Amino acid sequence: MSTLIEEIVQQPVALAGVRKYYASPGAIPTNALRSLAPKWPPLVVFTGMGSSLCAALPAQAYLTSQGIRALTWETAELVHHHLKFIGPDTLVIVISQSGETAEAVRLIKELPRKLKVLAVVNVEASTLARRAGLALPMMAGRQSGVTTKTYMCSVAVLMYLAFAIARQDARMVTHCLREVIEAQENILQRQDELIPPTLEYFNHPTFTVFMSRGADLATAYQGALTLTELARTPVEAVSAAQFRHGPIEIVNTGHRYILIARKDLLQPRGRVETTAKLTEGLAETICDHGGRVMLFTDLQVKEAVNMRIIRVETMRLGLGTLVDSLHIQLMAHELAVRSQREPGKFWIAEEVTRQE
Repeated sequence: MSTLIEEIVQQPVALAGVRKYYASPGAIPTNALRSLAPKWPPLVVFTGMGSSLCAALPAQAYLTSQGIRALTWETAELVHHHLKFIGPDTLVIVISQSGETAEAVRLIKELPRKLKVLAVVNVEASTLARRAGLALPMMAGRQSGVTTKTYMCSVAVLMYLAFAIARQDARMVTHCLREVIEAQENILQRQDELIPPTLEYFNHPTFTVFMSRGADLATAYQGALTLTELARTPVEAVSAAQFRHGPIEIVNTGHRYILIARKDLLQPRGRVETTAKLTEGLAETICDHGGRVMLFTDLQVKEAVNMRIIRVETMRLGLGTLVDSLHIQLMAHELAVRSQREPGKFWIAEEVTRQE
């Protein structure tokens, strides 16, 4: 068993640890949190690089559904080109597994000293954790290479944080994570049944596009990273809406199109299926033009030519990414094995990116 597959298998246990810790009173201290911004609720800016940025999308979607202004911003762009956007009413949340990422360290040096950031980190003795006004641990344990556990734990911690910012009871997060953990365990128990047919359908495409909408864009961006890093295959992540505005012209039989069409339970009653159905419609259009689609969905969709449907559970709070990303990790791991590569090993990149 490779180190990577060991870490993939550890994810339900890691999430259970996050759930237990952050369900405890005081895990996110209210006074310390409120001291980070003079106005409450503040303007929230989530920032990170790679998987850390992807992980913030469900929390951002939850906050905006509550009427709280929230943005996600790539740290490199923020620190070099948009730093003056940050004002005294801004709560800057920096996400970094190592706490030593070059852009994150530069950001905390460039920000005014009186502005305190909130850090979400896996290494509590890191530069970022030490300089933050408040540091929340990911509690993912050792992460040796390609991101798995730290992505999952980041998504969960950030959702607990979003509930704290919105001053909402976090018992819903705790309950949802129980459902996520059960779904992950079911996938891991059935992986020998679930993954081989998906691999045969995927079958070494020349190019892959990963698409979704809303909070599930986290899965599209993270899935693209996972497939690129593990399978060494060209992958682009794009919103399902944006794909219709030009990129749809590339559709052909040599590509694969992975789409997430989940009900959006953050939407008002009566609208929860709206964007999922739009994404389903895009999948059908791609199939009609010869494209081969993998569709992750909780809708009642009929099998079609050129379409492989992967049935997924309905998940609240945009936490479907914690389940769907596991499918992608297992598929990408097996693709790496079949290509006789060491799964999860970086050949050019570093485990901690210390150079901008």
